[in-house]
Amino acid sequence: MMRKTLYAALSALLMLLVPVVHAATPKDTVVIAGAIDDIITLDPAEIFEFSGAEYAGNTYDRLIGYDPEDVSNIFGVVAESWEVGDDGKTYTFKIRPGITFASGNPLTAEDVE
Repeated sequence: MMRKTLYAALSALLMLLVPVVHAATPKDTVVIAGAIDDIITLDPAEIFEFSGAEYAGNTYDRLIGYDPEDVSNIFGVVAESWEVGDDGKTYTFKIRPGITFASGNPLTAEDVE
């Protein structure tokens, strides 16, 4: 048991003594790095991962928004108005008229279901 502890301690010490190697970028060279991410779909109705949600949040308008300084201040973005049903679980949104996608197609209720 003592021997294993000694080997483990020596191994840890040797790893600490190994110098850190930094890659040097050659002069007049541009390095472009990209991250391979976990985006599974670009369909806003199917997105469940953080990266996909970030993409959708920067690409599509939301039904409602809120003030980051006061999250109780909720306002309509795509929604012109909304009502909460008597059961407290049903929300009915009225979409602002004239909203279109980049293609020019109008936004419909089915698009925000």
